[in-house]
Amino acid sequence: MSSDATRLLDLLWERYAAEVPYARTFVQLSGGSFRNDHVALRSLARPGGGIALFSRVFERFGWKPAGQYTFPDTHLSAIHMSHPEGLPRVFISELHADKLSPEAQRILSSLLVDPPPPDSIEALADWFSAPPPPDESALLALEKESQYGAWLLAFGRKVNHFTGSVDDVDVWQRRMREAGVPMKSDIEGEPGSALRQTATRAASVSIRLKDGSTRGWPYAYFEIAQRAPGFDGFLGPQARALFDMTKR
Repeated sequence: MSSDATRLLDLLWERYAAEVPYARTFVQLSGGSFRNDHVALRSLARPGGGIALFSRVFERFGWKPAGQYTFPDTHLSAIHMSHPEGLPRVFISELHADKLSPEAQRILSSLLVDPPPPDSIEALADWFSAPPPPDESALLALEKESQYGAWLLAFGRKVNHFTGSVDDVDVWQRRMREAGVPMKSDIEGEPGSALRQTATRAASVSIRLKDGSTRGWPYAYFEIAQRAPGFDGFLGPQARALFDMTKR
């Protein structure tokens, strides 16, 4: 089972890293490999979707729910899942569209219902994919109310970020900046706290729009985390700040 789990993470990483050059820079600076603290996914809360659907995917491979979080100001909730064999955590969040305006709800309703996840590992990795091309005016209108919602419209089930586990986040913040990577201006978490996190800026990718044209949009960042021994969870205020890394 763990080999299937590892294979799924490897395939998701390949797709993500192909579009996020900052992640590849981190790997190069790490000597060619890195410890992955967690992978994060975004979703829309609705019947048959959201956290309930995504978590079942990972439960198949041994991950178990291990923590819950709420972010009322952005209408988000989240869980993290841990694996008994010490594989990277999975952080899954969802947007509650019913808390948004009727117009935002109408736009988000254009997202196709998530199909059942396939059984094979390769097909499942492909399942974590972008939605049909969005309408540009809808994308821009939704962004004004929920940048997370606009991200879903642009990227759907694609991985939101991977996270390098490090022993000293200050050192890595400096090292990445020296390599020319645009970084978050500060580090979340005080020295000595259970979890300290920073991240690159989101890499912009070209998305295809409904009218056949394309435009750039912030896709994904690479996160860096320093975790105290024995601490398995996440800290709500820090996670909330990192959601904003995909803002334009």
